[in-house]
Amino acid sequence: MQKRLLTLLSPAVLIVCLTVSSRASVASDRKVSPQSKAAAGLVGSVNKYKATVEALISIYERELDSARETLETRKGLLEKGLVSKRDVEQSEQAVAEASRKIDETKRQLAESDQLVASANAELELDRAKPAVSHSKFGTYSATNAILRYPGSSGWTIAQASKVETFFSSTFARQLPISAFGQSSTHNRIGLDHRNSMDVALNPSSAEGKALITYLQSNGIPFLAFRSAVPGAATGAHIHVGYPSHKIT
Repeated sequence: MQKRLLTLLSPAVLIVCLTVSSRASVASDRKVSPQSKAAAGLVGSVNKYKATVEALISIYERELDSARETLETRKGLLEKGLVSKRDVEQSEQAVAEASRKIDETKRQLAESDQLVASANAELELDRAKPAVSHSKFGTYSATNAILRYPGSSGWTIAQASKVETFFSSTFARQLPISAFGQSSTHNRIGLDHRNSMDVALNPSSAEGKALITYLQSNGIPFLAFRSAVPGAATGAHIHVGYPSHKIT
């Protein structure tokens, strides 16, 4: 049917149709900002990385099960004098190493979730018209997914200790830092995170709100990503420092 319709159209009409279609396509492309394209590209890169990391977890879990079985076997043989204490110690080291791999992989997954949340929130911030508010701490912008405060003073990662001290003295526990400075995950994705740290706190929680108030009162820049981030089941966190950018 479509072919018959095209044959009935004159060349002039076809040219007009193609021109209109081309202009519409260009107009559509113009609506997509460089920031949105970069954020969308980041989501794709992170999801590919996550798939690789998730595949490693099952491998490491099997390694851990095997290492534990070997350890129990050698403990029994040690009681019978059939193996040395050194053999048991080697098995204990193997169990510890397998556990370390799993913990590291899960940490990388958590960082990946935060990166996806950050990128999706940036997309929302670019699409939506953020509400701009003014307070005694300065101006900040917000959407349903993200709260951005540019800060009123210079910030470097060397100042992180005072943020940690505030939190530990207020809540009697360590600040739950999920990524401090540049991590292997940021290296693989190609993001400059050298002067930032991510804190695994929901901005809507009591601890999250207290941290945000502290950061604002001290002029420290941050981006707070809420659990309402579209396309991210997890990833709510507070990024302390300026936004991370692609490494060029």
